[in-house]
Amino acid sequence: MLILSALGTTEDIVTGLDCLADDYLVKPFKLAELSARIRTLTRRAASQVQAPQNALRLADLVVDLDKKAVWRAGQAIVLTATEFRLLECLLRSRGNVLSRVQILEQVWGIDFNMGTNVVDVYINYLRKRSTSISHPA
Repeated sequence: MLILSALGTTEDIVTGLDCLADDYLVKPFKLAELSARIRTLTRRAASQVQAPQNALRLADLVVDLDKKAVWRAGQAIVLTATEFRLLECLLRSRGNVLSRVQILEQVWGIDFNMGTNVVDVYINYLRKRSTSISHPA
């Protein structure tokens, strides 16, 4: 975060930086300096974000298979182990139709009660978690 402020005392700058700002620029400023600071912050942010090597992606959804972590629109989604396995199963089967039995076999194991609605319940859990992420307008 870059703070642009007319408040330029040392105390103001320290307060801004202590409030987790990455940089502080006092008005008036030159456009070239602002551009350089933005480039620096962008480079720093890009170097800190490393794309997972072993990941599944769909639109703004990223599933890191090594860390068992999920992000949508850059925000982390916390999933249970079963929710993660279900999401992985669905992403790996993208473009294919899976029956409930196939999903039950792949996610829960073959010796599961095939008359259960657990697949529907867990699909609903994933939908709720996914829609709880607020998207910028």
